Amino acid sequence: MRFALLSPQRTRHSQRVIYSRMPGTLVVAAVLFGVASTGCRRGGNANSGAEFARLTAELQSTHQKLAETEKTAAAQKQEIDAMRLQAETAKKQESDKNVLLIQKDNQIQALQAQANENRDALVFANASLNQQKGYSSIALDRYRQFVTDYPKSPLVADANRAITELSVSVDRDARARAAFIDPKRRDREALQRFQDGISSVEEIGPLLRQKTGAEVIKLLGPPSRTYRNGTELGYVDRIIDSTTGNKETLVIVLDGERVISVRVGYRGREIKL
Repeated sequence: MRFALLSPQRTRHSQRVIYSRMPGTLVVAAVLFGVASTGCRRGGNANSGAEFARLTAELQSTHQKLAETEKTAAAQKQEIDAMRLQAETAKKQESDKNVLLIQKDNQIQALQAQANENRDALVFANASLNQQKGYSSIALDRYRQFVTDYPKSPLVADANRAITELSVSVDRDARARAAFIDPKRRDREALQRFQDGISSVEEIGPLLRQKTGAEVIKLLGPPSRTYRNGTELGYVDRIIDSTTGNKETLVIVLDGERVISVRVGYRGREIKL
């Protein structure tokens, strides 16, 4: 068998090729083995064995540290992947939440629009319910407010009819309550209007029925003039003639001691009391 002799350069090149194709750990081991072998060949003493053991221990320590580093890197990668997944999940949940909020807002707007469409009917129904319960004043206020707030509602015509009816009854009830609470109020108001010269014979006449002359003077004050030997008392420009709208003299006719009739003006038509 023949063996080819290699030059030192080719030998070193072959070694580099072999080392480059070996794993990192084996390369270090091979280097250490080579060093140890070389030491054994050169020195041939016990120190080379100790050096080999030291280098082997260092190699094992390096290998252990490398394994721990790889384990730590793997754990960190898992943690990063978990954090990335958590972030993506949170982002998706936020997106879903925004979609739900938009849908909810749309539903609320739709309900509000529907409520506004039927609001006039609800307000009218509330006013009508108060009217049915006999709360005339409250119902009248609600109908008036309804006409103001919903002028284009098809129920405005019904509200106006109710306002006309309730206005009469509310005014009548107000007068009745006033008469019950203060029976003399209307009399005082009529007398005040008489003193201001804006009363009518219809207002002042009932106050004079069956009064004596002295009672009339006490009630209305001294007359401006008298007629027919003092049997007629005249109050100039104290009443309004309903036919002309002008101020006229109120003439009070006495029969003996009692008032029996009145006239608007000296030549006016006599009105029996």
